[in-house]
Amino acid sequence: MVAPTSRYNYSVLYRSKSGDFWGTRPPLVLRPHPTDQFYRVTDGDSKRVDLIAWRYYRDVNLWWVIAEMNGIGNPLEIKPGTILRIPSYDRVQMRVVR
Repeated sequence: MVAPTSRYNYSVLYRSKSGDFWGTRPPLVLRPHPTDQFYRVTDGDSKRVDLIAWRYYRDVNLWWVIAEMNGIGNPLEIKPGTILRIPSYDRVQMRVVR
């Protein structure tokens, strides 16, 4: 996990027509809500947050929302049995500009 004081903590790779570049953004804040769902990570998908995003959002590119909501610094090191909070797709769409 990246230290909270690291300059890379909020770095995001952006893609544009002119090429890729690193930028920063404020953290995504979604307080717990009754529409949130919870998912227990299994052995089969513990290294595939993108597949969990597909299951709940039908969009693998939203894997980072799940990672950020659950304090996951490295999505390849999620232990089986971990319970993830999954914000509803409607709430994510209201907060994420695509």
